Amino acid sequence: MENSEVNISLIPDKRFTLRGSLKRGIPMLLIPPVLLAIVLGINNLYSLEYLHVIAGSMWTGMDLVLGLFFSYVMKGLNNIQRTYIAMRLTPTMLFFMPAISTVTITAGIYLAMDLSIPFTSLYIIAALAIAALLFIQGIGLFLPNEVRVYLEILHGAKDKDKIVRLTMLNLKLSFIQVVFQIFIILLMAHFATGVSL
Repeated sequence: MENSEVNISLIPDKRFTLRGSLKRGIPMLLIPPVLLAIVLGINNLYSLEYLHVIAGSMWTGMDLVLGLFFSYVMKGLNNIQRTYIAMRLTPTMLFFMPAISTVTITAGIYLAMDLSIPFTSLYIIAALAIAALLFIQGIGLFLPNEVRVYLEILHGAKDKDKIVRLTMLNLKLSFIQVVFQIFIILLMAHFATGVSL
């Protein structure tokens, strides 16, 4: 029997249980906001800017990897292989992505306030509009899809078509998010250098 014909239920993956996924996922969900709370508590501009840049880099990097590279890889696989990859990606996508995106946006807002950047600036209005769009897309589409994938996998991954369809949709959403994030980075470069676009 070829590997592509192996039933997903025969693939050993002891880490994808409710307990195992929560053990992996809860730290990914909690560490970014805890770091943000610590940085806000010490009230240090350098630390806040550092956290914002690192969190934003992680968010954009994850979306780039998911939206560009994983989409390409997944296209060449059958549904059983895609389901197995979805099982491996789901804890990260479900727990880490909402946490890191929320921390990036929140840190950016605090940073703008600390730098006394007026919220009437067209650059800030554009950045906030894009950030709001990304947040709504993430909370309204990406996260519910990922919860459905997660629950389906916990119930034995019986509906592979559903898992694959929702995972592929989220990979496409990740690519769309990268495009918007590139525009935000362009706006942030203006604040860092003072050079007008």
